[in-house]
Amino acid sequence: MNRERRLLLILSGIILLGMVLGLLLSPEKSPPRVEIPLSPDGRWNGTEDVRPQTVSVRTWKDLRWTKLFELGILPDDLMGDPVEVRTDKHDNVYVLDWGDRCVRKFSPAGTALQVYGGVSGHGPGEFSNPTALDVTPEGEVWVCDPVNGLITVFADDGSVHRTIRTELPPHRIAHLGKSGFVVICSPAGEHLFHRYDAEGRLVDTCGTLMSEQSRMGVILDGRCAGSSDGRFVYAGYRAGLLGVFNLAHTPHLFFAHTLEHAGLPRVLTQQNGDVRYVRVHPDAPLVSRCVSLVGSEIHVLTGFLDEHRKSVMDVYDDESGAYACSYALPTATVSARRTGQMLYTIADTTVTAWQVEVENLAGIRTF
Repeated sequence: MNRERRLLLILSGIILLGMVLGLLLSPEKSPPRVEIPLSPDGRWNGTEDVRPQTVSVRTWKDLRWTKLFELGILPDDLMGDPVEVRTDKHDNVYVLDWGDRCVRKFSPAGTALQVYGGVSGHGPGEFSNPTALDVTPEGEVWVCDPVNGLITVFADDGSVHRTIRTELPPHRIAHLGKSGFVVICSPAGEHLFHRYDAEGRLVDTCGTLMSEQSRMGVILDGRCAGSSDGRFVYAGYRAGLLGVFNLAHTPHLFFAHTLEHAGLPRVLTQQNGDVRYVRVHPDAPLVSRCVSLVGSEIHVLTGFLDEHRKSVMDVYDDESGAYACSYALPTATVSARRTGQMLYTIADTTVTAWQVEVENLAGIRTF
């Protein structure tokens, strides 16, 4: 018994000594510090063209929706955590399932067809943290994995066509047809957008909105969407900004305030030894959840829910960035994808497909 007590005392002493040494040797942590981002010239405009909105109230368009099908409810298409939806020219539906580390392909009628990935790891076709998806009209599937530092391109049959290692870890992606593709890194560096040609060679970078952007760029995280004619758009989650890129225009890139723009959010910084941690201030509102490019219109899912608990989509013109109108979605959703006459909404572990039944262009009302 005495031996067991001695061993217990020795073990307790070793644990206590380890705790004391841990406290003495751990790097000193500074208290959190609130910082306000500023543009290089002291105004919000930074080095880019930033256009304010001329209206502050929503103009509503009445839309009628028909529910077609719901994905993620049958045993062969259960999903862990769907985060993004895309379609190809045949109206096949592709869902990035972050929970199961894969992309699921469905027919236009909602039948499960193919699974891309689905294995955690660092090898070809394996994912550690798939964060964004895009699909070409022909059905090539492009997936970002910033942990692995790769974009994986799948062929239609589910095989790995190729992998692309970008200059910085790719976080968001928009495919631009023959013009290549654009990525957003996380956190955003000195330039928000990195544009590559079709072979994966860096063409240019653009998008500087504030001083010390490489240190505070976490506040610019958001989503982007591209088109086969080389255009792409961006909506920041909390920045209250749209980015519009078009090589056919001058300037190629401009930004516009969203309807709920309240200025760039504050950040919290904290020093822990040689490491500095930066995060978005907890009081920063979520003003944009995702973005779709539909012809010449930019559709942005806002953080706003109306009195009927339905999510709202705001529409902007891609030529000027000016606000056009808003419409209520048929249900509350955490993310959505709008195409010409279709809407795909994400809620928990399911994706629902809706068709626009009637667009009452005359039924516009202003509140």
